[in-house]
Amino acid sequence: MATNNAEATAAGQFWDRRVRAAGDRVNWWSSDACTTHYNRGVCGQAVPGNSLGCRIALAAAAGRTLGRGISVGAGAGDKERALLKDAIVGEMQLWELSEARAAEARRRAEADGVGDRLKARVGNAFTEETGSFDLVTWDHSLHHMPDIDQALAWSVERLNPGGWLMINDYFGPNRLQWRRDEVNLCNGVLDEIDRAHGTRLRRVRQSNIITRLRMKHRDPSEAPQSEAIAAAIARHLGPATHIKPVGGTVLNILGGIVVPAFPEDHPAIATLVAADRDALAQGQWHFGFTLWQKP
Repeated sequence: MATNNAEATAAGQFWDRRVRAAGDRVNWWSSDACTTHYNRGVCGQAVPGNSLGCRIALAAAAGRTLGRGISVGAGAGDKERALLKDAIVGEMQLWELSEARAAEARRRAEADGVGDRLKARVGNAFTEETGSFDLVTWDHSLHHMPDIDQALAWSVERLNPGGWLMINDYFGPNRLQWRRDEVNLCNGVLDEIDRAHGTRLRRVRQSNIITRLRMKHRDPSEAPQSEAIAAAIARHLGPATHIKPVGGTVLNILGGIVVPAFPEDHPAIATLVAADRDALAQGQWHFGFTLWQKP
């Protein structure tokens, strides 16, 4: 949730314009090869499907169907509907700043036959939500929060004893302003793809003060404190809480360039995945996964 009404309005309007069809091929999460790589990193199983590895890991850890779950910044609710359809959670409460995305979440839930078990509200969950839950899930939405400490403290407070907090999120540079070594790595991958396939893909640009300001103006909610997530997890969940690095440096930076440009079975997609796997082996990652149970 944004820090003030002006930022909240701007963020909501930005995301109102970004309601996409579920099947659009727009980024790494639209590619089976990419999600298979991602899911293997989360749960050890090479299965395709956006966030399927998270659901597998949560179901195994919980060992039962959880009662009520909540998700903040849930968008169109695709991952949350999957939790319901897979019988991992009985009911889901969604919060959004975008009325268009909340409306789409309701529409898709009705179409999938889970409309009676999914509620999507528009507003500030941190001030308006007073319920208690068996699951709090942050699936690539925690990095949109302007105050990570507030979000995690609220998460712990909202959880019932024995409930689960699941974090599957972006831990990389604030405002998506890539480091020089990341830019050089990814442009090298693009060079490799262009040489092999005769393409002319656009290159990744170096970050600067102008790009930072432009990103903040474009979407005030985009990764304002993403670099602080790991330290905040240690403060609120305990220093022994494990964050599993999943990878994503190459997927995150290049997914929106490479995936829309090629069909799923094209060798360029395999090159993208292999480069991300190699980067993770060298200790470079943007995405991490954490499961924590409240005592």
